[in-house]
Amino acid sequence: MGGFLRILVATTLLLLSVYSVAGTTRSYEFNIQLQNVTRLCHTRSMVTVNRKFPGPHIVATEGDRLLIKVNNHVSNNITIHWHGIRQLRSGWADGPAYITQCPIQTGQSYVYNYTVVGQRGTLFWHAHISWLRASLYGPLIILLKLNVPYPFSKPYKEVPIIFVV
Repeated sequence: MGGFLRILVATTLLLLSVYSVAGTTRSYEFNIQLQNVTRLCHTRSMVTVNRKFPGPHIVATEGDRLLIKVNNHVSNNITIHWHGIRQLRSGWADGPAYITQCPIQTGQSYVYNYTVVGQRGTLFWHAHISWLRASLYGPLIILLKLNVPYPFSKPYKEVPIIFVV
């Protein structure tokens, strides 16, 4: 009986260690739609995500699984590219239209499903079809795993800044 108990305890500890290393599943929903946006005293109808320009922040921790449902409510076909994300065993989630996936057609949805592996920092996501890449974008922030120290002094405050040319 002692051998069985040792195996049971060892198996339980192994499963707990695997569970603690695995990340969280984080879900987001992007509704692609037209919205009137005013910039520099001019108002124009733009394609936006969740009626925001720039689009929403995605925040994840190393090892997290991201599920991002994209609902296309505009007349343009859409794909989203996760700029800088290493698509390990999830190349179909990379976003280039007609290369890794067919575009999301009007009235259709697609769920991007990938895990952030071995990456941290501030990246960004953007549309990857036609001229929509100029208006559909937002930050993708990957935080350190818990109990992993910053490689520098921890900042007082973090503010995402995206430069688009």
